[in-house]
Amino acid sequence: MIDELPVRAAMTVAAFLLLATGLSLTSLVGGDSAREAAGSLAAHLARQLDALAVMDGEMIVTGGVGVSGPFQLPPMLAGSAFHVEFRSTDVRVVAQSVVSVADLHWRVHPFAPQRAEYTGESLARSDTRVVSIATGQRFVVERTVRTVDGVPAYMTFVYLPP
Repeated sequence: MIDELPVRAAMTVAAFLLLATGLSLTSLVGGDSAREAAGSLAAHLARQLDALAVMDGEMIVTGGVGVSGPFQLPPMLAGSAFHVEFRSTDVRVVAQSVVSVADLHWRVHPFAPQRAEYTGESLARSDTRVVSIATGQRFVVERTVRTVDGVPAYMTFVYLPP
């Protein structure tokens, strides 16, 4: 009965439809897991930065893949490579075609501290930068005192190590 050409054609089309449906569901599930993983990682990093930003003390913490501690990154998210973007007001995790954003309660400065005194204007210009961390890269989070417009203040900086 499978020897007839119309029956073979119908079974082939049915097989392709089943395969396409299965692949669509698989990609949908993969997309959800990528979205959840990216969202969880962005939220985790934002919470850790906010926790560090309220401390009155100086410290340097490193983060990245294979770095244990509060800023440890997984080697992959939902089975694929990803990158993290640190901005002055949020953390973004980009995995596959998903972008997850977690807002920060406390501003960070996405550059290495280089001088003892800043102006509010120079900080505003520098805060437009973005620190992007790809899988396998390390980054530094530094909490230190700097003077802004003549007033000493604790500030949090996120940057790539030299």
